[in-house]
This record gives sequence, structure tokens and C-alpha cells, in this order.
Amino acid sequence: MTSDIVTGRFAGRMDQVAAAADVLRGRQLEWRQLHGGLAHVTYAVTAEPGDRYVVKFLTQEMDDFGLMIPIEMLISNTAAAGESGVGARVIQALPEIPSVVLEYIDGRTLDTPDLAQPGYIPRIGRAIAGLHRDAPPMRNTMVIWKFLADYLGLVRQHSLTCPDGILDQLPVMRRIQAALEVNALGMVPSNNDLLAKNIMDDGRIRIIDYDFSGMNDPMFDVGDLAMEGDYDPDQVAAACEAYFGAHDPVQFARARLFGIAAQYTWSLLFVGMGALLPEAPAEGFDYWQEALSRWDWTRAKLEDPALGSVIAAAGSA
Repeated sequence: MTSDIVTGRFAGRMDQVAAAADVLRGRQLEWRQLHGGLAHVTYAVTAEPGDRYVVKFLTQEMDDFGLMIPIEMLISNTAAAGESGVGARVIQALPEIPSVVLEYIDGRTLDTPDLAQPGYIPRIGRAIAGLHRDAPPMRNTMVIWKFLADYLGLVRQHSLTCPDGILDQLPVMRRIQAALEVNALGMVPSNNDLLAKNIMDDGRIRIIDYDFSGMNDPMFDVGDLAMEGDYDPDQVAAACEAYFGAHDPVQFARARLFGIAAQYTWSLLFVGMGALLPEAPAEGFDYWQEALSRWDWTRAKLEDPALGSVIAAAGSA
């Protein structure tokens, strides 16, 4: 087995995967780390004479501390998304390592500015709809308020330092939660983590990485995308129209609120990741700075005088 990047931490696990994966066993392998992941470590693997796969090594501590869905569910949901054609197809799951061997997507990983490009917004909106429509049901539910409660519990349990002012805004978050419950939609298989690095373009839009996946209100995915792309209201409307095929003012407002709920919660996620994980998968990545950046975005939305009208629209009868 050869590798251009083999660290002491992963060399043994690479050997385990090479021995356990049917498509890799007994073949000459070249490993190349794929950077950009915020929780796990991922490699592209070329197996002689040129077959390509992706191997994702899953971070057990993310499961142990409840920072993501359980690894068993992550693997199952990744397979479900692959069946839709939107996610990468699972070649083989190796939960004992833990890792998963995936289809290699020969395409371009998006950058954050791409999310707001006029050509990408409707394409991503339709891809989200395709995932929701075509993936088989996932085994778990993902409700952002459960993650928020879990992260607040970790803050208390481990006496974690949080960005200034974030906990003071919990009453506003509860108002948002109440408004979002009024016009809830039926749950669908969802990714729930639509940052740019989880979206690829190989001629069609592919959505990868299912660390927070599960059955969820479909507007969470649309709102999370809008938040990650820092969409203005017109761009959120464009994403919603691509999803529904028409404008829906109530669901448009709900998508905007879900973006705020997601960003508030992910701010606390990065607080926990920075304090509790042994190291960042991407060299030089600063979890605390990510928490601060996401909280700054959220605080601006919570202090926007227009927020009250969005809450009212989302919760209208």
C-alpha cells in the first residue's frame, strides 16, 4: 500500500480498511487526503489499475459527545441518500473501524461564494427537493431544537466558554421555535448541513456528508442553505421557488427562520467541537473562531428590526 499522506494517526486504520473493503483488498492503493471536512478525515483512494473511491474515517468522539447523529445512523442515512442519486453511493460500510467506502464523485466541490450565484441557487434548490423526494425514509429524526438542547447541556456539563451574549438570546430563539411549529410540513429525508463543502457539481448537484441527517421539516434544508450562502430575502425566495415550483410566503418565512435556528445552534456546536475533540481534521482550522463568526451572523439577524414580521409571517394561521 502506498500513500502520499500517511500520518501515524491513520496509517493503521488505512491498513484496516484496505484489508476489510472488498473493492480494495489485495490491490495496490494510493491515498490522497481530501481537505475541507470539519469533523471527519476523508481520503480519495486509487486502486490499481485506476478505480477511484472515497474513504471517510469517522470521528468517534463526535458520536461519543452527541455532537452529531450516532455513527450507525450516519452510515445508514448516507446509504439512503446514495439511493436517491443525490448523495454518493455507499460501496461498503465498515462500522467497526469506523469508516465508510463511497463512490468517487468526479466533480467540483463548491466554495461559499458559489452558493449565492444565480445559476446555482435554483439548481441546489431542485437537488434538495430530489433528495427529499427520492431518498428512502431515514431511520432517525433530526430536530434542530434537540441538538440545541444537547449542546446547551454540554456547555453546562463541561463549563464551556461561549461567545458573548449568545445565551442571552435564548428567549428569542424560543419565539422562533414556536412560530416554526405552526405551519410545519411533513418530515422528509434531509441532509441538514448544507455548507458549500457538502455540495458538489459533476454536471448535476450532489449533496454529500450526512453527519446531521435524518427525517426533518423540508424547510430546514432550504433555510440552512440560505444561511450558509448568506442569502438576502430575494435569494431565499429563489431557493424556495426552485424547491416548490412556486412562491409560498409562509414557507419562505419559515426557511428564513430555520436559517437563524441552524446558525445559532451550529455556533454552539463549534464551541463544543473546539473544547471536546482531540484535534481538528483540517490543519489550522479554528473551531472557536468558527463559533464566533457564526454567532456574529446570527446576532445581526436577531437584532434586525424586520425579524418580528418574519416571525409573524411564519406563524400566521
